Amino acid sequence: MPTQEPLISIALCTYNGEEFLPEQIDSILAQTYKNLEIVIVDDCSTDKTIGIINSYSEKDKRIKLFQNETNLGFNKNFEKALSLTSGEYISISDQDDIWLPEKLQRLLTNIKNNWLIFSNSSYLGDLKQGRLLNKFKLPKNYKGILLRNHVTGHTSLMHRDFLNFVLPFPQLGYYDWWMGFVASYYNQIAFLDEVLTLYRVHSGSVVQSRLGAGNIKKQEFENTLKMLEAFSEYKNLKPEDKIFISQLKDAYELRGSESQSLPLEKIIANNYRELFPNRKPWKVLTKHIFARKFSRGI
Repeated sequence: MPTQEPLISIALCTYNGEEFLPEQIDSILAQTYKNLEIVIVDDCSTDKTIGIINSYSEKDKRIKLFQNETNLGFNKNFEKALSLTSGEYISISDQDDIWLPEKLQRLLTNIKNNWLIFSNSSYLGDLKQGRLLNKFKLPKNYKGILLRNHVTGHTSLMHRDFLNFVLPFPQLGYYDWWMGFVASYYNQIAFLDEVLTLYRVHSGSVVQSRLGAGNIKKQEFENTLKMLEAFSEYKNLKPEDKIFISQLKDAYELRGSESQSLPLEKIIANNYRELFPNRKPWKVLTKHIFARKFSRGI
């Protein structure tokens, strides 16, 4: 008797997604891997999103709709969606991308014993059409994800056991950055360098709306600081790691001030290869020049 393929749950969060949602649902239903449940959690949409979902769920019973009574926001809505899934594996979906047909099968084949795997994707949109989202090597340890996020939630697949370690998500920041940190901390992460998702760039997306408000460098600084604060409070940190992340957070908060940038400059110089695994292995002098520029926000 053939072994039953494991159930993969899709955690799809929606909010006023009528424009692109049908394309995304169609791409999920067209997956070569068929043992799915699609858990959709809507965060108080006011457009035609609910009607679109209901029209699909009437035709395919794998689709389950849940509607929030109050708006939870980006991170907490995905947290709720994950909690409502029942599959051995869970894949996260935005409402406006397009999945290539073999995405889930390729991720499941390559996750092996890891908690989390994510793949590459290419941009879908007039400004960046066809460009790869990620060009990097997977960091060797958690330090490589402290100052920059490499993990994209819309390309990820996780084992259910991961939820015990990654939830709850922080209220602020980015849930996928948090997932990457936790999985990296336990060395339970894999990267599949294949384009399996077309990532749509448009003004209404959460990421673009966050970055589009004001100065982009300032927004990036504030987002990184929020994540460092969240990382420093992770419940399972070893004491020495908590000290390191807390010191990095305190030093990073002073970034840009020439008179107070020395603590961050020292941390960057002493941990350069771990904090920036995808930059070239510079000589000592060049490394210190980079550390000085970074610590002053140049």
